[in-house]
Amino acid sequence: MLILLSKQPERKIAIVSESYALVIKCVSSKKSESKPLCSIELTPKKQLANQGYKKLSNYKIEGFIGLVEINGLIFIGTITSKSKVAQPIPKQTVNKILGIEFFCLNDSLWDFVEIDSSGYPAINEDPSAGGSITGGNMPGSDFHETFPRHPCFEIRKLLSNGSFYYSSDFDLTSTLQNRGYSDHTLSSDNFEEEYMWNSFLMQEVVTYRNRLDENDRQILDEEGFLTTIIRGFAETFVTYVRQLKIAVTIISKQSWKRAGTRFNARGVDDDSNVANFVETEFIMFSSQYCYAFTQIRGSIPVFWEQDTSLLNPKVQITRSVEATQPVFDKHFTKLNDKYGTINVVNLLSTKSSEIELSQRYKKHLQQSEKFQLGIDVFLTEFDFHRETSQEGFSGVKKILPLVMDAILNYGYFSYDVKEKKIISEQQGIFRTNCLDCLDRTNLVQQTISLAAFKLFLEDFQLIKPNAYVDDDNFVSQHNTLWADHGDQVSQIYTGTNALKSSFSRKGKMSIAGALSDATKSVSRMYINNFMDKGKQQNIDALLGRLPHQKPVQLYDPVNEYITAQLDTLKDKFISYSSANILVGTLNANGISRNADLSKWLFPIGDKFIPDMVVLGLQEVIELTAGSILNADYSKSSFWQQLVSECLSQYGEKYMLLRVEQMSSLMILFFVKADKAKYIKQVEGSSKKTGFGGMTGNKGAVAIRFDYGGTSFCFVNAHFSAGANNVEERRSDFESIIKSIIFSRSKTVPHHDSIFWLGDLNYRISLANEEVRRELAAQREGYIDRLLKYDQLTQEINAGVVFKGFKEPSLKFRPTYKYDLGTDIYDTSEKARTPSWTDRIVYRGSNLHPLAYSDAHLLISDHRPVYAAYRAQVMNINEAVKLDLQKKLYKDYKEAHPDLPDVQVGNLIDIERRRRESLSPPTGVTLLDLDSPSTIKPHQENSSSDLSSAFSSPSSNSLSNIPLKARKNSPSVVETNNRHRLPPPPPPASRNGAAISSPPQPTSRGASTSILQNADLSKSSSLSSFSSFASVNDSNTVKKTLNDDDDALTMKDVHNAPAPPKARKPLPPGFSDTILQPKNSSDNSRASVSKTTPSPPPSRLKSPPSLTSGVTPSKIEPLKPKNKSVTPPPVKPKPEGFEKEKIDPVTPKQTGRGNLPPPPPPSHSKRAESATSTPERETHENETSTTTPAAPKDKPHKVPPAVPAKKAGIEHLGMDSWKPLTPK
Repeated sequence: MLILLSKQPERKIAIVSESYALVIKCVSSKKSESKPLCSIELTPKKQLANQGYKKLSNYKIEGFIGLVEINGLIFIGTITSKSKVAQPIPKQTVNKILGIEFFCLNDSLWDFVEIDSSGYPAINEDPSAGGSITGGNMPGSDFHETFPRHPCFEIRKLLSNGSFYYSSDFDLTSTLQNRGYSDHTLSSDNFEEEYMWNSFLMQEVVTYRNRLDENDRQILDEEGFLTTIIRGFAETFVTYVRQLKIAVTIISKQSWKRAGTRFNARGVDDDSNVANFVETEFIMFSSQYCYAFTQIRGSIPVFWEQDTSLLNPKVQITRSVEATQPVFDKHFTKLNDKYGTINVVNLLSTKSSEIELSQRYKKHLQQSEKFQLGIDVFLTEFDFHRETSQEGFSGVKKILPLVMDAILNYGYFSYDVKEKKIISEQQGIFRTNCLDCLDRTNLVQQTISLAAFKLFLEDFQLIKPNAYVDDDNFVSQHNTLWADHGDQVSQIYTGTNALKSSFSRKGKMSIAGALSDATKSVSRMYINNFMDKGKQQNIDALLGRLPHQKPVQLYDPVNEYITAQLDTLKDKFISYSSANILVGTLNANGISRNADLSKWLFPIGDKFIPDMVVLGLQEVIELTAGSILNADYSKSSFWQQLVSECLSQYGEKYMLLRVEQMSSLMILFFVKADKAKYIKQVEGSSKKTGFGGMTGNKGAVAIRFDYGGTSFCFVNAHFSAGANNVEERRSDFESIIKSIIFSRSKTVPHHDSIFWLGDLNYRISLANEEVRRELAAQREGYIDRLLKYDQLTQEINAGVVFKGFKEPSLKFRPTYKYDLGTDIYDTSEKARTPSWTDRIVYRGSNLHPLAYSDAHLLISDHRPVYAAYRAQVMNINEAVKLDLQKKLYKDYKEAHPDLPDVQVGNLIDIERRRRESLSPPTGVTLLDLDSPSTIKPHQENSSSDLSSAFSSPSSNSLSNIPLKARKNSPSVVETNNRHRLPPPPPPASRNGAAISSPPQPTSRGASTSILQNADLSKSSSLSSFSSFASVNDSNTVKKTLNDDDDALTMKDVHNAPAPPKARKPLPPGFSDTILQPKNSSDNSRASVSKTTPSPPPSRLKSPPSLTSGVTPSKIEPLKPKNKSVTPPPVKPKPEGFEKEKIDPVTPKQTGRGNLPPPPPPSHSKRAESATSTPERETHENETSTTTPAAPKDKPHKVPPAVPAKKAGIEHLGMDSWKPLTPK
C-alpha cells in the first residue's frame, strides 16, 4: 500500500491498496470546536485521479493501525517496516513490526519530514544541501531549539521496539484451536480484544466499518486496510523428529487490560484483569499432523504491590479478604468459561517475603463460592527455590509427577492434515505464576510444554515410549524457542532478558550464566527506579489511558444529532444518590496501645453511620533515626484492627478496601459492605519530602477511587514543622500535588472530589502568651479572633496554596500541643504555641460539609479531628441510555429514509464499550490481509517458505493441501481406511476416545496427587524427562520465511456484550443544613444539580442511613468567614415538615479415525459451574416523608447482633455536633 496527500480543494490523506483507497480528512463541527473531527471514505482507487494526490512518504505501507489525537493534531498510524518471523502453518505468517510512522492529518508541519531516533527531523549531512532537514527546506543546525519533537515520537518508539507483531493472513489474537481452519477470506468480525493493543487507535475506525454494508465491509477487510497488532513473541524453527520434518512455533500474546511495567502493574484490578497476563501457544506442524498446546501465566489475582525504592521490596496486600473475593472469583470464572478446568501452578516460595501472598492465594481458592477447588480449579504448589536449591535448576523436573495427571486429562489439540479434520482438543489449561511471572514461570512452562509434546509424539508413534530424546535436535529447538520467549516477555515487563535463560537453552547453568543473571538483576533495579515511570506513561498513551484522553472522533451527523438530544434527555438516564463520608486525621505520636475511638468515629453515636470512612494518621511510629530508616509496617495491622473493631459496634459491616503506608504516614479506607460493589479503581500513591525527599517522616500518602460515576481522592499529608517555616510548608504542598501520580497518569487535580487532611503544621502567628490568654478567657468570639492569625487561613485567602479548596467553619479549640493524657496545653520547656495543626480541607461542588470538629480523646499530644460530609454521586443507567439512543436513531432514520442501516450500539457511546472490560465488542476484528485478487502467486521453489521446507514430489507437500473450514462446534467426521507411513498402532493403557465421541467423565481421584505431592503410578514413563542437554549448534536447523504466502481465513465468534447495569442508590445524609465554607481563593461556589431521575424499571433495596428514631435537627448554619462567599440556598422542606426536620430516604423492596492413525488420549470435560452472577438492577433516588422501611435480609446471611449502646449515646441528637453549639 501507499500513502498519498492531496490539498485540492482541502487537505486529505489516502491509504491506497491495489484497487481501493481509504480517504481520511478533517472536518469542522459546531458541536466540537475544541476537538478536531475526521471523516473516512472508502472509494475505488481510480476516483483519486486528477485530485492532486502525491506520495507523502517513500515507505511502503504494510498496515494501517489507527488514529490518535495529540494536542489537537490527528495522526494516522502506519506500519512501514517489518520482518517475517513465524509461520505456524502454511500460508499463515506472523510479522514483527520494526518501523512505525505517524502522518499528521490536519497540519502540514510534518509533511515530507523524516524523523531521527531522537524524534527530531533528520539533518542531511551533505554540505551541498546546506544542512537542511531531509525532505524539507528548513535550514540551520540549531533547529532542535525551534523545531519541536514529533508529538508521536514516544508512541512510535514503543511500537517499534520489536515486541509488537501482526499478521495479514489470520487472526493472531486467538489460538489455533479456537480459530480453527477456514477456506474463507478473513473477516474483521471477531477477535479477542484483550490482546489487540491498537484497540484504542482503531476505535472510531471500527465504528466506521460497522456502518458499511456487507459488501463494503468485505472490501475493507480484503484490501488489508485494518491491522490488528499484538504484543508478545513469535518465532518458528524447522527441525526433525526422527526422519519426519516438522516446524515448531511459539506464539505468545500479552493482555493490555492491565498492561504496565514490573512495579507499576501488580496483582489484579477491579475488573479482574491481572498484570503480565500472557497466553502462550506451542504449535508443531508436519505433513501428517498438526499439534498445539496452550498455557497461561498471570500475576496472583489479589490486590498487592511492592515498593520499588527498597533493595528487597516487601509485598504489601492492600485489600481485605472480603473485598477481594468477588474480584478473585470473577477472574477464575472468566478463565473457566474460556479454557475449561484450570490447574493453578503456584511457584512462590515459603520465605517471608512471599509466604503471605501465597497463603492469601490459597485461602481465596478454598473459600470461593463461584467455583469448587478440586473440580473446576486445581492447585499445584511447588516451591521452586526450595526444590532447586540442592541439585540446581534441573530440579524443576520434580514438578512432573505433580502435574502429569492433569496433562493426561487436559490433552492437547491435534489435527489430521491428510484428512483435514480435528482429532482431539485441549480441555483444560495450566495457569502458572511466581512473583513476577517471568523467570521461574517460564522454566516451569517449558518443562510442562516438553512433557505434553513428548506425550503427543508417543501417542502418534512418532517416538517410542520412554525413549531418551533429550539430545535430539527437536528438543534443543523447543528449549531455544522457550528461552527466546522468556527473554522477550521479560524485556516487555522488566526491560532485561530473563534470568535462568542459560539453563533454558542448554539444560545446565554455567558460571557465565550466573554472572549474567546477577547483571540482569542489577539492571532491573536501575530500570525499575529510573525508567519505568516514563515507559508506563507511553503504554498508557498508546492504550488511551491518560487523563482526559479520548479517541479521535469520527464526524457523523447522526451521532451529533443523537448526542445533542441525549444531552437534553440526560435526566432520564442520569440519577444522583448520596453517600455519607467521615474523614478523620490524627497525629498518633507513636502510640501502640488499644483505645476506644468511638468519640472520633461516631461523634453522635448511631445517628450518623457513614458509608465511607477515610482516616489519615501521622507519626504511627516514633520519629527516631532508626525507626524512620526501618519503618515498622506492623503498625498497619494494629490500626486496621483498632478501627475495624470500633466501626462494627453498631452492627454495620465495614470492609477495608485500601491501606497505604509510607514510613510514619498511613491512610485507611473503609466502606460499608453493601456499598463496596460500587467502589472501583482503588489505588494508592506516596511522596516523601523529609530531608529533601529522602525520608518518609514528612510527605504524603494518598488514595483514589471511583464511586459510581464520581472520582474521589484523599491526601494525608505531614508538612514541615516550625512556627516560621511557612515557605517550607508551601514547598511541601507543591511537591506533593505534582508528585502524587496514580495509574494512567492521573494526578490529584484530575478528580471530582478531593480531600486534603493531616498534620499540616500551620501555626498561629501570635505570641504564645497572648494565644494562651485568649484560650483561657474564652470570651465570645475568641476562636474567630485567633483564626485571623492562623497561617493556613492566610495562605488560602492569599491563593498561594490549596487553590480552589475550602474548609468548613472552624469552631473548635487548637488541637496542638497538649500534655499527654490531659487537656492542658504544652507545659514542657519548649512550651509550643497552641495551634490548629490538624486540618481537613476539601474541593468539589458535590461535597456538602455537615460537621467539622475535634474529638475529646487523650491518647496523643494532638486531638483527633473529624469532618462529616454528604457527597452527591452520579449514576448512569446504561440500559435506559441505550434504549434512548435506539429510539432517537429510529426517529432520525424515519426522517432520513435513505440512510443505510447502522448498528446503534456501535454508532453511539463507544467509550462505554471500552469500560466493559469483561465483554469484548462483537462484530469487529481488525485484521490485515490481502485480497485474493491481489495475492502474489505462491512460489513453490522458494526455499525460505514453510511450505517449500516440506515440499516434495509426493502428496505430502503442505502447499498442496487445501485445509477444510472448521466450524465452532465440529461435527463428527468419519475417515476412510487409508495407509500412512509410519503406521502407528493405538497407544496402550490410555483409554482415549476421539473428539467425536461423547465426553467421558473424568475421575478426580487420580488428580488428587496434584495437591498431595503423590508420586505418579507410571513412574517408568517419566524416565525420559531428564534435564535438558546441550545440542551442537551444527544440528540446529533454522528457516527464514519469505513474504509470498497466501491468506488463510480464520473465524472466532463471541457474544455481544450486555450493557452495564445501573448502580445502587445511596442514602442521603442526616441533615439538609449545609455548613458554609470558611474561605475560598476563587470566591465561587458551584451549585449542585438537583435533577430528578426518571424511574428505571427496577431498583435495588437500599438500607436507610438513619434509624427511625432520629431526633429532629436543631442545627443552625455556620456563617462563612470569607464575606465574599455566597452561601447556596437551603433546600426547601416538603410541606408539613418542621423547620429543621430531616427527610429520610424510603428504600423500595424491590475415535481419531480408521487405521492407521491411533486414537487420541482421553480428555476430561470440566464440570459445569452451577454458579450464576445475579443481575444488577437499576435504581432511583427519591425522598419520602415516611419512615424508612428496613431492608430484607438475604436468606443466607445472619445479621450481627447489635451491642448495647454506650452510656449517654442514646441521649445524643442532631444538635449534639460540637462545632454546631459553640460556647
